[in-house]
Amino acid sequence: MKRLKNLQIGAKLTIGFGILVLLMFVSVGVSYLSSKRATQNMNRIDEIRVPTALAASRAQANLLRMIGNVRGYLALGDQKYREGYLEYSQKFETDLIQLDTLSPYLDLENQGRVRDLKSIYESWTALPEGLFALHDDQLQREPAYRLLATEGLSRAHQVMNSINSLIDSQGEREPTADNMTLLWKMARFQGSFTAMVSALRGYVTTRYQEYHTEYEMYFRQNRDAWELLQNARMGLTVSQQEVFRSIEQEYNTFLPLPDQMFTILESDRWREDWYIFAQKAVPYADIMQQLLAEMTEDQETYLANDVMTGQQELGQASRHVLTNGIISLLLGIAMSLILQRHIAGPVRRLTEKADAIRAGALDTRAEVESGDEIGILAETFNNMTSQLRQTLNQVRKEKKRADDLLEVVIPLGVQLTSEKDFNRLLEKMLVEAQTFCHADAGTLYLRSEEDYLKFEIVRNTTKNLALGGTSGQAIPFAPLPIYRRISPEDSSELSYIVTQAVREGISSNIAQYHQTSTILDDYVIDSLLTIPLKNTAGQVRGVMQLLNAQDPETHEIIPFDQNLQQMMESFSLLAVAALEAYIREQNLRQEIQQLRIEIDEAKRQKQVREIVETETFQSLQAKAAEMRRRRDKRALKKDYKTMEDNTTKAQPQES
Repeated sequence: MKRLKNLQIGAKLTIGFGILVLLMFVSVGVSYLSSKRATQNMNRIDEIRVPTALAASRAQANLLRMIGNVRGYLALGDQKYREGYLEYSQKFETDLIQLDTLSPYLDLENQGRVRDLKSIYESWTALPEGLFALHDDQLQREPAYRLLATEGLSRAHQVMNSINSLIDSQGEREPTADNMTLLWKMARFQGSFTAMVSALRGYVTTRYQEYHTEYEMYFRQNRDAWELLQNARMGLTVSQQEVFRSIEQEYNTFLPLPDQMFTILESDRWREDWYIFAQKAVPYADIMQQLLAEMTEDQETYLANDVMTGQQELGQASRHVLTNGIISLLLGIAMSLILQRHIAGPVRRLTEKADAIRAGALDTRAEVESGDEIGILAETFNNMTSQLRQTLNQVRKEKKRADDLLEVVIPLGVQLTSEKDFNRLLEKMLVEAQTFCHADAGTLYLRSEEDYLKFEIVRNTTKNLALGGTSGQAIPFAPLPIYRRISPEDSSELSYIVTQAVREGISSNIAQYHQTSTILDDYVIDSLLTIPLKNTAGQVRGVMQLLNAQDPETHEIIPFDQNLQQMMESFSLLAVAALEAYIREQNLRQEIQQLRIEIDEAKRQKQVREIVETETFQSLQAKAAEMRRRRDKRALKKDYKTMEDNTTKAQPQES
């Protein structure tokens, strides 16, 4: 025990924690072996079973929507069904890609289903566009109508033209009783034939049985009129006989055509697009639905089995963890008691001495109980106490200086607190707006003097993006020209919406935007609220734009509420007022600073002028001039004397 007492704390902790770590490794090892299979099952559920089941279910739903839209277009011809088909076919292909990606991890039977599904879908995709094109062409879509529009009406028109010519020639003949009777028979044939053709056209185009009945009635009347006209043909002139033979030939050629049309209309191929849809598209879709249903059912079965197995294995792992935890807890308590006696106890007593010194008992000394770090700390503590007594007096001396300093620091702190940080002001404007509207993203633009909108703050929660403001991150996006020309086709472009808010000064709330952001490639914007920042004079200072409002409970993307829009428009007035107040304050500060510089310069010039104009300064100037004059005079005398000396020295040499 004495040996343990003199060990270093590191050694004591190493021994204690070494034992705990060993116990932990044993516990973790047992738990790992118990939970490994459970983890594998959970991973298989998360990575294979659930994604496969969801992808197959989504594919079923999208396939049904595809079939429904194709059927809707063939029935109604509405363009929205064709667009709906394209939308859901893309979603179905996405689901098919996901199933193909997961296919290597499925059993062989489901792998075969995925292959069959891809193969059948390739055959199916060639049908809808052909059906759409066939639907749009009535002649190709309806064989009976094609027969009527091409050969039937052509024959009928020739008959009607010929009978009109025959009637005209008969009208020119002498109005005898026989001729008038013959004219009546021609008119009767003409009227019944025209009514028969009209009823035939109505039945072919609508398939209403009333038109068929009407056709049969007029057909019998026309046959009777034709027989009467044939019996009276001997009363015709030679030229009329020739026209009558032409009518007879065309009429006999026309008569078999209606029966052919009726046969087509009463068959299942009266509409070629519906026939192909029923014979090819629907069977393909049924097979794909069956394959997807089987895949979904299999994955649900596997999912249930894996969950049950995982629960059993997790229960077993939990029991192992609990048992090992109890053992580790008991051993940990024992180790804690030992370490408390040799480490925590001395530390606690040393802490009590520190509390006594903090209370003012600077004469207190700590007892050195061991040779470890705590003993060294006690000795250091005693030395520190001695030094503390020496420095206390120095601290008291400095206190007065600190109090005097506070008289300067406090007013300066108040002044700094009253200062407004421009970036923080802008950032708070946008963040508060996002919070009000539950918006996922937002951008704040300010208008420059060159009529550009400059990005100031950009925030995007989904992208974890924060640019500008206090983030310290520069905004790499170029400013937007407010009056840039843009074509009507690009009127939905995001930059156009922002600059339009500046030009027109009105807010815009778009509920179904469905566009990808031009600055964030994969960020889709569904709802959009754009608010111009106008002052009380109606001048637009910038634009605040919020993206993708979220439902507070479900977090789904929803349109921006109109009431929130009104609140944000009121908020924008307050924000612009704060912004302009800040700008005015900064401009005022600059003007005051410039005024101070001008005042200081004026004071300096005035002081210089006052000094120069005093009698003392002028007296000093006179004395300085007198001193310069005397200095120059002495220098002149010195130069003259030097010249005389040089002359005296030179005279003996000349003798």
